[in-house]
Amino acid sequence: MNTIQTPHSRNTVQNSHSKQHDLGTLCPSSSASAVSTQSGAVGAELSNRLIPLCDGRPGLRTALPIEALPTPANGDSPSGTPLPVIDFISSSASLDRYDEVICPEGWRLENYRRNPVFQNAHQYGDILFTLGKALITEIRNLPTPHLFQRIEFAVDVNPFARIAYGLYKSKFLNAVSVGFIPIRWENGGVEAGYQRKYVEQELLEVSAVGIPANPEALQLGLQAGAVAKADLQTLLEFILEKTGRRAQTSAESTQSPVPSSIQHLPSSSFPAAATNTNACAPGVRRNGAQLLELARALRDILRRS
Repeated sequence: MNTIQTPHSRNTVQNSHSKQHDLGTLCPSSSASAVSTQSGAVGAELSNRLIPLCDGRPGLRTALPIEALPTPANGDSPSGTPLPVIDFISSSASLDRYDEVICPEGWRLENYRRNPVFQNAHQYGDILFTLGKALITEIRNLPTPHLFQRIEFAVDVNPFARIAYGLYKSKFLNAVSVGFIPIRWENGGVEAGYQRKYVEQELLEVSAVGIPANPEALQLGLQAGAVAKADLQTLLEFILEKTGRRAQTSAESTQSPVPSSIQHLPSSSFPAAATNTNACAPGVRRNGAQLLELARALRDILRRS
């Protein structure tokens, strides 16, 4: 028989703010030892997948397939152009790569709603990675229960957001990534059709799937006109200036799609991102490494275009 894991029969854990959280579900049922974020002494069932989320607590990240729909009658911006808003409808209870299911009815949304930012690939080290914000985050029941979000993209101030908006609007990207803390879950098996079903979970993060990690989508979006080459160029030059690698002058820019400061550098000049992807944990990844990783992807796209 499948069992529901619940935090109330286990010990609690304290974070750096000395606030208690029911994370006992992260202990194996056969162990009564205390859970500790300090020592990482969590249960074997999920411990190899736990990572620090944006508030420092251990949790999980996974991709959710979504349907991106234009927002009906979303009004106009002060400039008179339609607002850059897209509705995201997540697939309800679909299997992820771990053969796990997240029940939409189980989402706890209060903490995410306090700061409903929409990031790129869970990167929090620089404002450049903030693509927009969620105007609405709620559970809707028709036609079936699902997580619904209305995302406004920061296209007026962030060229990266313009790129992400174009890719989602034209359906070159069809998933988001969520960071959450499991509260209760049900173990399954072959007969159940899933390995684990999360029936209650706290949402902390929602991100675009890593855009530099999807060069094919970016290239196709560029070819289809969903992404403007000028936005790629602007973003690349912004990164180079921010990281101390100044782009070429505007006169030189008209002659080449790739700034001279980056055009002839070998790939080794761009440090690879750390293998630990917990970008929101202090000190895990330097902002410069994140930005240069993005610059390398943009340079390669521009060279091929």
